[in-house]
Amino acid sequence: MAEQKLLKLTISRVDGPIFNGDVTAVSVPGVEGDMQILANHSSLISPLKKGKVVIKKADDATEEHEIESGTLEISNNHATILI
Repeated sequence: MAEQKLLKLTISRVDGPIFNGDVTAVSVPGVEGDMQILANHSSLISPLKKGKVVIKKADDATEEHEIESGTLEISNNHATILI
């Protein structure tokens, strides 16, 4: 079985972190459409709209967070979501 490729994910707001860990995928509500981010995604900065951030962890568990808006930045296999 092939080893899963992981992406480092940080979700934060002004008053502190919400999530910080390795994931296999994260889905976000981009202003121009929903996006799924996987390991080794190319660099990107995008505004986010109201909706759900869905995290798929390495153990196949999922975690969801409702957001009102935010910004996604991807660089060097690390995705950062500021809400």
